[in-house]
Amino acid sequence: MVDLLVLVRHGKAEPKGPEGDLARELTPDGVAALEEAYPRIFATLEPVGELELWSSPAARAERTAEVAADALGVDPMDIVPHDSLYEQDEDGFLSELSCVDGSTVVAVGHVPFMRNMVERLCGEDVPFGKGTVAAIDFPTGRLAAGQARLLWLREA
Repeated sequence: MVDLLVLVRHGKAEPKGPEGDLARELTPDGVAALEEAYPRIFATLEPVGELELWSSPAARAERTAEVAADALGVDPMDIVPHDSLYEQDEDGFLSELSCVDGSTVVAVGHVPFMRNMVERLCGEDVPFGKGTVAAIDFPTGRLAAGQARLLWLREA
């Protein structure tokens, strides 16, 4: 099971266009804000074991994951797409996390999914603005509702 979960909301994105929601990119200002904030935010992260970087397949989440990868010193080619993050499939996502053995997962996605996961796992209703990062610990070793602890929440 995952030991440390880091939830990341994508940065400021373009409006929906004719290409559809999946194709929406980050705005130039959105990228710049993340590139400024993420080195500082992720410097405080103390990964447990191997670090895996997951992303929603939406272009805005993938670009956010690339900026996070750079801040974390992870090869962007190692970003793993997870449909559950785009589909906001909480049970599917938790099932995927249960297959991770003793490591840190950084997952980039959307709201309300990110906010809902913090509330489901930690019992805390927190704001989750664009670019926000939340670190969650599992001291009981269980992914069950209310069994995790919110370590920190940082806005980009």
